[in-house]
Amino acid sequence: MKAIYHLLTTALTLTSAASFAQTTITIEKDSATHTTRSYSTRRAERIASDFSIYIGLNNFSGTLPRGYEFRPIGSRFVALGWQKRIPLIAKGATKLRLVTGPEIAWNNFMFEGNNTLVEQNNQLIVESANVDLRRSKLVTTQLNLPVILNLSFRSGLTLGLGAYAGLRVDSYTKVKAEGARAVRTHGSYNLNQVRWGLTTELGFRHEAKLFFRYEPKSPFEPGLGPDASVWAVGFKL
Repeated sequence: MKAIYHLLTTALTLTSAASFAQTTITIEKDSATHTTRSYSTRRAERIASDFSIYIGLNNFSGTLPRGYEFRPIGSRFVALGWQKRIPLIAKGATKLRLVTGPEIAWNNFMFEGNNTLVEQNNQLIVESANVDLRRSKLVTTQLNLPVILNLSFRSGLTLGLGAYAGLRVDSYTKVKAEGARAVRTHGSYNLNQVRWGLTTELGFRHEAKLFFRYEPKSPFEPGLGPDASVWAVGFKL
């Protein structure tokens, strides 16, 4: 009977590792019930790591000067994020987590037609190329740190609300004429070194999520570029 007792104890130890497990044990010895015990074991939620890919569209909102017309589909947003999910409230049906970690993000603003952006004497000028262009865009690259409060519900639905700030690490124009190689021209283009914005994410656990980002402040320095906000919308994979 001691061997059976030890086997039952071992089985209990293994099965109780599951979250929110409820176990009832009844042990009989010499045809008499000696003990009945009921308890629950909760596994503490740990900090988890995620690698996320953001893919979507971006553009300016507000009144833009003549020449700043962008292709709605060609203007794309991409970001790669290394995130930590830190549990804040892990009990109950609704859980609260802090999601944060570095990311690198690219804004691609694709000009309509043959327009190109040129920086001359610290001023931005939109010119029309004298050849047909297959592609003409302004690209910004920045290193961001988002901080998001994420609510997770019993149904699996998750809602994230937060903000981010970042440093511009590169910016350039990329122009490709028909039948020619693409030409990149790196420069500041009067862009702010620091950018910030608000973000929200909605979806289900372990599934692709919708995201929306909004930067209320223009990415350009005051008086040296269009005074327009920036938005991005797409999927978080």
